[in-house]
Amino acid sequence: MTTSINDSHGAYRIGAVARLTGISPDTLRIWERRYDIVEPQRTPKGGRLYSQQDVTRLTMIKTLVDQGYAISTVANLSVDELNRRLNSSQPANLPPLGSGQHEVCVVGQAISVRACNTEGMPDGLELAGAYTDLEAFLEDETECDTLVIELPFLDRGIARDLNSPELRKRAQRVVVIYAFSPSNIVSQLQRYGLQTLRAPVALEHIWQQCHLGHARQVDWQPPEWNPRVASNDPIPPRRFSRDQLVRLSQVTTSLECECPHHMSSVIEQLVAFEEYSARCEVATKQDAALHGYLHQMTARARWLMEVALEKLAEVEEIDVASDTAHRN
Repeated sequence: MTTSINDSHGAYRIGAVARLTGISPDTLRIWERRYDIVEPQRTPKGGRLYSQQDVTRLTMIKTLVDQGYAISTVANLSVDELNRRLNSSQPANLPPLGSGQHEVCVVGQAISVRACNTEGMPDGLELAGAYTDLEAFLEDETECDTLVIELPFLDRGIARDLNSPELRKRAQRVVVIYAFSPSNIVSQLQRYGLQTLRAPVALEHIWQQCHLGHARQVDWQPPEWNPRVASNDPIPPRRFSRDQLVRLSQVTTSLECECPHHMSSVIEQLVAFEEYSARCEVATKQDAALHGYLHQMTARARWLMEVALEKLAEVEEIDVASDTAHRN
């Protein structure tokens, strides 16, 4: 028999549970009715409310069902028994290691099933391991190029765990997929150097992000500095005025990391140093050549950031030409 509650804080409605676990609302209702798989609480109007423990349990059961277990055989198992079965063996279609490709490990009940049941990895990627939770990954000895971790939510404790030295030793790059999180926690993970993606995320997009980490480094070399000759190469023109940069820094976008603000600030700093290096007093020809070189390189860096900011404005549909920058 379900209970009624008035406070829905910390609980998930059936639509959110369906998205987090991969179980359709209709299937979830059937499983509850036939097997008492979980016992959700109820809102005053009768709507279902699932706890985090319910979501975790349902995800584990869904993973086992996708691996071939009959729902009737796992519906009433304890969490410990579910964990034992999940960690007893890797799925049979996990590809062999050692091909020399970019190795990817995935952590999370849902993503491990999705990754292992996919038709095949894109060229250049190899699935090196699939784990139901972070503890199972750390207990193993597998190392990888990219570690993809899928979590239902983020908090300070989880952020601290994700920044552990042991985790960094095992993976060169970490991608965190989350469903719910305060914006300051997401920003904290990004400061740690972790990439974050908001769920739901298509598997193809996850592989694309792994490919980006595997991309070959561009062999670009800056022009050599000649201490005897001041450079005569043209300076890239400004693409944004100061007023435009100020307006862009104040625009609210769908990106939680506040990229327009940060990029505008970086460009303003580059502009300031560009002007400084152009006007700096010099005493010798070598000083003139050095400051000319610094001016040229700073201008190039500024121009590249401006091009990137233009692309961001295009994607976010920000009108940068108007008197007041705004979302279209």
